[in-house]
Amino acid sequence: MASTPLRQQLSIMRQSLFDEGLLDHDQVSYLETLENEDDPDFIKNIFTLFLRDSTKYIDSIEKALETSPVDYPIMERMMYRLKGSSASIGASKINGETNTLRKKIHDGDMESGKASLQKLKAEHANFKDKLVVYVGMLKQAKLSEY
Repeated sequence: MASTPLRQQLSIMRQSLFDEGLLDHDQVSYLETLENEDDPDFIKNIFTLFLRDSTKYIDSIEKALETSPVDYPIMERMMYRLKGSSASIGASKINGETNTLRKKIHDGDMESGKASLQKLKAEHANFKDKLVVYVGMLKQAKLSEY
């Protein structure tokens, strides 16, 4: 079993992600039920995949928005993927910012869309910084169990 101080730190970090609205408690709790002997690193893996994929989606959205003419099909597909993947892991703020961006783009307000994209990127960077630490702590806790 992992050391008590590490488990306490992990619990505090997890709760802070909920308190800040970065992660949805119910969705993460559900995901945690999917972790078992056959896939003991499920949570760590799903968060790591989200960070990798969401970064690609945001980069693709930005590139599509910068092209002339704007590449709406690519942008829509990437926003849809980001919306779905953020909802599936409970990344509440990223999901909300993605919805705001989609609305502005669908309304044809490209300037507000560009500003919304910058807000999404900032929110994603904050989320990523905190989630990387949390995933590292999860990994450390798993290693200390052996």
